[in-house]
Amino acid sequence: MTPNRRTRALWFGVVAAAIVGLIDAATGRTWDLVTVFGIIGLLGVLGLVRFGGRATLSVRTDLARWLAQRAAEGGEPVHRVADRAVAAYRAGIIGDDERQP
Repeated sequence: MTPNRRTRALWFGVVAAAIVGLIDAATGRTWDLVTVFGIIGLLGVLGLVRFGGRATLSVRTDLARWLAQRAAEGGEPVHRVADRAVAAYRAGIIGDDERQP
């Protein structure tokens, strides 16, 4: 199971549990729990929409080490170094060398 599927499954489980709790609280006429489970369900749906579709990218161990070293040398976050490296690689592939950093 890929991390993307795990994330979706986790958010789906949260939404399913909230729906079950919402139905149980509504049949028991416990309106404060209806509100709580309703909010949990809405947040779960928002999480499913926001984070469920986000694709993951696996990085080789040597590249991850290189990114961490470059980030430490430059004093910047790893994700910024990775963004620049991917942009430079993409520019080299499509032939847009003037946009390379």
